[in-house]
This record gives sequence, C-alpha cells and structure tokens, in this order.
Amino acid sequence: MLDPRVYRAALLPVLLALIVVAFSLENRPGPLRTTLTADAFDQVRAARLLDRLVADFPEREAGGAGDTRLAERVAAELRAALPGIRVQRRVVDAATPAGDRELITVLAQQPGSAPRAQVVVVAARDAIGRGGAAQLSGTAALIELARVVAATRPSRSVTFASVSGETGGQGGMRDLAQVLDRPVDAVLELGDMAGPISGRPLIVPWSDDAGMAPMRLQRTVALALRQEAQIDAGAPRARTELARFAWPWSASGQGVANAAGLPAVRLSASGEPPPSASAPVTADRMGAFGRAALRSISALEEGPRAGATPVRDLAVARKMLPAWAVRLLVLALLLPALLTVVDAVARSRRRRESLRPWLGRILVLALPFAVAILFARGLGLTGAVPATAPPPLPDAAPLDGGAWAAIGCTVLVVVLAWLLVRPLTTGPVGGTAPAQAPAAPLAPLVVLLAVALVAWVVNPYAALLLVIPANVWLLTATGEARLPPGLVVALVALSLVPVALVVVSVAHQLAVGIAEIPWLVLLWIAGGQA
Repeated sequence: MLDPRVYRAALLPVLLALIVVAFSLENRPGPLRTTLTADAFDQVRAARLLDRLVADFPEREAGGAGDTRLAERVAAELRAALPGIRVQRRVVDAATPAGDRELITVLAQQPGSAPRAQVVVVAARDAIGRGGAAQLSGTAALIELARVVAATRPSRSVTFASVSGETGGQGGMRDLAQVLDRPVDAVLELGDMAGPISGRPLIVPWSDDAGMAPMRLQRTVALALRQEAQIDAGAPRARTELARFAWPWSASGQGVANAAGLPAVRLSASGEPPPSASAPVTADRMGAFGRAALRSISALEEGPRAGATPVRDLAVARKMLPAWAVRLLVLALLLPALLTVVDAVARSRRRRESLRPWLGRILVLALPFAVAILFARGLGLTGAVPATAPPPLPDAAPLDGGAWAAIGCTVLVVVLAWLLVRPLTTGPVGGTAPAQAPAAPLAPLVVLLAVALVAWVVNPYAALLLVIPANVWLLTATGEARLPPGLVVALVALSLVPVALVVVSVAHQLAVGIAEIPWLVLLWIAGGQA
C-alpha cells in the first residue's frame, strides 16, 4: 500500500534541514555586568525582619486573614523604605486552591532617570502550612532591596511588588502582568532567598506559553549569583528545554509573566517548586542571594535591554538554536511520512477505496477521551477539585482520598464511554467496507499526520513528540503482511515513549512523585490550562 520509494526520496530534505540547522547555531548572548558593589544589602537587618514577619504571620493562606494582614504590613514597610513614594494597593478576585479569594497586591516604584523603562522585582507572600520562613524570605529580601535602591538614583525605574497566589493560580502575578506599564525590561521574582539549596536550576526561566526568558537575562542573574554567592546556578539542558517547550507551563510566578510577554526569571534556592514549610533559613544565605539580586538589578537598570520578550530558541552545547531552525527540522522529519501517506491516499482514491468510514471510526474511538477531558474540566468548574491555572502542586492540593476519588471517577468515565461507543467500533462508521479493507490502515496515519501538522503550526516542540509515531506507524500500513497484535502493541508503546519522557521530566523538575503524576495532569486539565 505504501511506496517506499517515496519515503526514501523524502529523506533528502531531512539531510538539507540538518545542514541548515548546523549553520544556524548562534553564540549565546553575554550577561549584563555592573561595576557597582552589592555590599549595601544588609543581611542582618533582612534576617531580623524575616523573623518578625514569620512570628507575626505564621499562617498565610492565599487570600486568608493572615495574608491580608501581611499585605498591610508589607505596604507599611515599603513606605518606610521608600520615603516620599506612593505605595499602591490592588485587590483582585482570583482562583486559589481554597476557592475564589480576594488577593491583595502591593506596589511601589522608585523612579529612574530614563523615561518609560522599568525593572520589576516581585515576591509572593502566601504559603501552605504554618511558619514557612523560607517561603517568606523573598518578601523580606524585597523590602531590604527597596531600602537600598531608595538611596540611589537608578537609570531605570525599579518597581517593587508583593503578590499572593503562588500556591496555586498565580492570581496576583497574573494581575500584575496585566497592569504594569510597558515597556518592562525585566521581571525578577524572588523565591526562597534564605533556605538550603534543594533544586536546580536556581534561575528559573520557564513560561506558561512555549518558550523561556531571554538567555541574556538568565545569564545576567546567574553571573550575579556566582559573583556574590560563589554558587553555580545550573543551566537547563537541551532535553529539559525540549520537555518544557513541548509541555509549556510552570508552577512559579515567572511563568505567568513570560506568558504575558514580559521577560522574567525566578531566583530561588529551592529552584522552581516552593521550599517546604520546615526548611531552615540562615542570614548568610539571605545575604548571598540578596546581594546577587541587588547586583542583578544594578546590571539590568544600567545596561541595555536583556531581551524584549520570551524566546523559543533552544540552548545546545553552549550555542543557541533559533526557533525557526527547530520548526524547519521538525517539518523535515515529518515530511517522509507525510508524502508517503499522501501518495498512498491518492492511489487509494484512484482505486475507489473509501477512507471516510475509517476516519469516522477513529473519531468514535476518541470520544471516550474527549468526554473524560470535559468531565475533568467540569470537576474544576464545580469546585470538586482545585481549578487554577497554573494548577497547584501536591503540597497545596495533596493526593488524598478525594483526589484518588476524582482520578477514579475520571477513569470510570472513560470506561463507561468506551462501553457505549464500542458497538460502533466493530466496523467502519458510515460504511460497510470489510474489516480487511486496504484503506483501513491509512486512517490512523491520516489523523496522526493531521494532528502533527496542526501541532507544528502552534508549537513545533509539541509536534516533535509525533515524529516517532508518524514514522513508526508506517509499518502498520505497508500492505505486505498483517502485523501480529503483539508487534502492533509494541509500536504503540514505542510511540508513547516521547510523551512519557516529557511528563516524567516535567514532574521531576517540579519535585512531583511518580504516583502524583496522574493527579497533577488531572489538575492541569481541571484548571483549563490544557
């Protein structure tokens, strides 16, 4: 049924694409530097402030009474740190793991000499559980940084923002990204600034949309951390970037800012996930990360722009592979299967073999999964499970009995829907062709390649996950011999390996256990981010 000569001829563009990709590699942009010292950051004062805040506000659930009182305290501290500067207070309704809440954002801006340019420094206040000194260390560092910047005359304006919603939904950061005046040269989110190093990279660049923060911005903050703390921030590898670009979402606040078109990174000793409530803090760590943040701010407000918007370029062996080159390569890898199937469909039509009934059968087979997705979204809309986008991590929405019940009900919906549509899957839909019709094996390939092309237009990194299925599944339609069921199952399993690797990679980066992955995926769908 398939002509291998067409497939072999279509391999030539793959070779040409590889040559183009090899010549498209670019040098990574260098970091921005500053000659100013960062010793003005007082780690003792910041540590003392952190102790007072933790003692006065031990419970800080997003939108709760403790979070609201802490917002007023932060506003007062910023007024004292920035004399003569107006401190704004915004209230936004947002979804949290505990339901819809009113979240307070506190804003203050130290004006700079350059008009309409600003660097934004953000820290989240909320936390799960009691205490959580490491989670609140970013807020203490934010206030100390405001005191230091107030004594200078920055070239760019520096905006300080205290937000809530980090434990799920990022409601405060989402609202902040919408109300900030443009242009925004960089957003620096302060995470765990005083706890032990428990995850890497320490500079988190990911976006809720495909892409990440500009490489110059990442390297600027990484250089500052190395100079002030003698700590290697770590850099994501190419396979990690491929996983995050293919499944584009982040649990931390910089992901929302990047998705809104603002170049943003998170600086945190715990990496992307928040630190545990019991994580110990030290003044020395606060000083090291605080000085690194201050040096980063100085470099960003003095030098040229670190990057206008998030990028989809891929870091490969200390080089940058442009997004357009990745898109070209993915299309070339899909081309052999695409041309082979197009040729087979054309020859099938000339023989008057109908393909439509078999396409209908595949749509019927997809119905149970579509119904399950709608059911999971309904669980989120009705409040049966937390419905936030991005979804909360298991620390904020634990995998308890209710979570297992939601997972079980979703699986049951798939089974029941399958039982309902099963009578329609015993033959082609809308036709009476025999089960061994020559056109039958082409239908899955046609659907797969159609989905791959749509994915390639929207997100070529997601389409990359379909390259192996698109080429391996050709074996099921060779027409030479009917494959044994065991081999077909093996081919299907092989085609799922890239998707499984992406899911496991992202879960590992978020410190999510293997058993918690189904719950995380359900929360992702329930929140509407899928």
